[in-house]
Amino acid sequence: MKCTIVGAKCPRSVEGSANTKSHKILLLVVVWVLVLMISPAMHGQATGNFSGSVRDKSGSGVPGATVIATSQGTGLARDVKTDNAGHYLIPLLPVGNYTVHVDASGFQSAESKDLRLQVDEAREVDFSLVPPTVVTSVAVSGDAVAVETANPSLGQVITSQQVAQLPLNGRDFVQLATLTAGATAETNPGSFFTSAPSSEVAARGAFSLSVGGSRPNSTDWLLDGVDNNELTAGGISIFSSIDDIQEFKVFTYTYSAEYGTRAGPTVLVTTKSGTNNFHGSLYEFLRNTDLDAKSYFSSSREKFNLNQFGGSVGGPILKNKLFFFVDGEQKYQLHGIPFTGLVPSLAMRTGDFSSDPFGNPVSGLAIVNPNMIGASTNPSIFPNVYFQCNGAGNPLPSNSDGSQVHGIPCNKIPTGLINNVGQAMMNLYPAPNANNASAGYNYVNTPVRELNDTRFDTRLDYTLSDKDSLFGRFSYEQAFSYVPGGSLDLLRLTRSAAISTSSIMRATSRSVRLMCSPRTWSTRPALATTASSTTSLRKAQGPARLPTSCPAAFPTPTWDAPAALLPARLGHTVAA
Repeated sequence: MKCTIVGAKCPRSVEGSANTKSHKILLLVVVWVLVLMISPAMHGQATGNFSGSVRDKSGSGVPGATVIATSQGTGLARDVKTDNAGHYLIPLLPVGNYTVHVDASGFQSAESKDLRLQVDEAREVDFSLVPPTVVTSVAVSGDAVAVETANPSLGQVITSQQVAQLPLNGRDFVQLATLTAGATAETNPGSFFTSAPSSEVAARGAFSLSVGGSRPNSTDWLLDGVDNNELTAGGISIFSSIDDIQEFKVFTYTYSAEYGTRAGPTVLVTTKSGTNNFHGSLYEFLRNTDLDAKSYFSSSREKFNLNQFGGSVGGPILKNKLFFFVDGEQKYQLHGIPFTGLVPSLAMRTGDFSSDPFGNPVSGLAIVNPNMIGASTNPSIFPNVYFQCNGAGNPLPSNSDGSQVHGIPCNKIPTGLINNVGQAMMNLYPAPNANNASAGYNYVNTPVRELNDTRFDTRLDYTLSDKDSLFGRFSYEQAFSYVPGGSLDLLRLTRSAAISTSSIMRATSRSVRLMCSPRTWSTRPALATTASSTTSLRKAQGPARLPTSCPAAFPTPTWDAPAALLPARLGHTVAA
């Protein structure tokens, strides 16, 4: 092509335009491949699919038949056509109850109602069509037991009915996971994964789960298909309320590689969504000290007050199009923990170590005067390294250099040699209130452990078209745990965790060959541990719990570990 107009810009040739278009297509393909390569490991989807075949009375496939799956809760409808062999696939369907309807030219319509589609389930539903007669349709109602033949993974689905109706101590959904074959949980109350005082993540509830001998911190927790792992200790980030859980599935063996993040089982939790009908709940669970008996080791009835209350509501904003679901829960718990320990006796506070903490005379053991190091260790030779007492058994006064005049070796420290700081620390110990030498304790107490836990979730579901759907969820939880020592709060240890997570997913099903479910998510945990000495907390807590005075000789530092705001975890997953 030639340009004949002087001073004008020559337009591109047809060949050049075609080459440019080809280059753009090639560039888009390369970029898409790179996105798939650099994206994080694809997590399992909190969806399911229907598949099967449509055949006539002779067993031959019916091509071109229209298969429609309609959600009974939200009205979401997806339709596909059978292929030349009569097979169909309806992917990326939210969990719920469905009606599957089949229409084909020259055949009666057929449908199957009340089909329960569970999380990550590939359910096969086959249809056999007959020629039209006086009867124009055939309907099958009921949810028969389905054998999943398209997925080789082993696991157990815990349904919404089980989550809502089975009794749970503390409304902890993880307890239901042990219904899975081969799954077990620790029962040791001192375990880091149950209720150990050192565990900041187990304070909200036990999360111990092991399958086939796997370690409890090897379990992979997914919430609506995205990462829900607490990275510092291997626990759960968002501890979902059972009112927020639609159902969850525990994968044990031979599951897909998309769940290969950790070495143990994978727990895929699916949250509830709104439907065309408004539904909700209100509840409160109460436990009170007046209703309990005392524990075996406790000298009195230990305190246990529990108030756990909340509610949920969900429904339509636009019928068959836009739905919402909101839930919240608050937990206040005060639990007395029986404690037995060994504390210095009253005589030891004055420097008399001639008897053990139970009052029994000590034989064969002796304490030495640090000011006499280097002297004889033979008690018959003077000077020696031992403290000296008079004939009445009272310690002799000390000289300015720390020595004593000749007397009888004994285990009693004179007043002039007692260190002020050591005396102040000794006085901080509580006085003995028991005497059980065989069990090894002379002090019994029931300090109160506190837990305040706040959590809520919001979710929106939007049906863009019969081929596209979108949902977004935001979850938040903040827990504060106070773990007491056995005494009068010599060191107050508090743990708090604030965790928020959000996710957005769009499911697109244009055809059997084009199925895409991209997800964008973020999780931001904030953990804080604060330990403070008695003096620094006395004004804030009051004298009812802490001593009203502290010796001036005792140093009163305060250790504060500021909240460590961990970087937000961002991610995206693409399933195509």
